[in-house]
Amino acid sequence: MADTYDDFYHQKTDAELQFLVDHPELYQPSLVTAARSELRRRGKLVVPAPLPAIAHAADYVEPARGLPTGPLMLGLAVLLLVSSGGYYFMRTKTGAATEAAAPVKPKTPPRLESVETSAIPNYDGPVATAVTQQLRRVPAAEQAPEMDRRQYRELVKRFWTAELQTEYVFERARQGKMDSFLPGHVETALATWQQWNKATLYGYKFGPKMTQHLDAMARVARQQQEGLEDLLLVARNPQPYETPRTREREADVNDLLSSLLPKSPVTGRTYTVLVRKMNL
Repeated sequence: MADTYDDFYHQKTDAELQFLVDHPELYQPSLVTAARSELRRRGKLVVPAPLPAIAHAADYVEPARGLPTGPLMLGLAVLLLVSSGGYYFMRTKTGAATEAAAPVKPKTPPRLESVETSAIPNYDGPVATAVTQQLRRVPAAEQAPEMDRRQYRELVKRFWTAELQTEYVFERARQGKMDSFLPGHVETALATWQQWNKATLYGYKFGPKMTQHLDAMARVARQQQEGLEDLLLVARNPQPYETPRTREREADVNDLLSSLLPKSPVTGRTYTVLVRKMNL
C-alpha cells in the first residue's frame, strides 16, 4: 500500500503538487504534507512569500478615497439638495402663473374658398323630364309596341343628354366665358354626341310621329356637332364667338327643337319657330 501511495505522488507533475501546497485549505493535511515532501525531494518546492506585517499602527497610512465623508460634507449635501428643490419649485410655480396669465389666442377657423369647377353640370333630372315630355307628344298607338317604345326612349335620352350639355357650353361662350375650361367642356359634349351617333346606326321602324321626331333630332345633332367643332377652334384661339353663321345655325336648331319641346330645360328659353318669308 505504501508503494502505491508513493507512486501516486511520484506520478504527479511539479505543477500539480505545487497546487496542493498552495491551497492547503482544499485538501487533507496529510495530502498537503506528502506533496510538500515530494517537491522538497525533487528540489522544486516553492514557498509563497508571507505578507508583510504592519509593525506599528502609526506607520499605517489610509488609502485615498473618491469622495470625502463626514458630518460637514453630509450637511453640505443636504443644503444643496434643499436649495435645488426650492429653486425647481419656484420656477415651476412662476411658469404656471405666467401661462395662466397669458391670454389664450383662439385658433383661426379654416377659410373656405370657392373654386370654379371644370365639370359640366349633371343634367340627369332635366333629361328625364325632357324624355317624359317628348314622349307625351307621341300618340298612344305608336307607343304600344314595347320594342318601339324602349328604343325610342333610349334615343331621346341620348339626344337630350348631349343637347343639354351643348346648350350649357354655348351659353357660356355667349356670355364671353372663354376660360381654360371651355375646350374641355366642348370635347365632353362632342363625346356625348358620339353616344347618340352610335345609336342611330341601326334601322328603326317607328310610327309617323316617332319618325318625325327622329328626323328632327338627327338634324339638330348634325348642326350642334358642327357648332361645337367651330367653338373648339374659337376656344383654342380666342376670338369673337357670335357670327352671322352661328346666329343662323342657332335659329335653325331652335326651330327644329320646337317640334320636340316648347322650351329649353337648361336656359328656360322658348324654342322659337323659325318663320321663313317667301317672295311670290
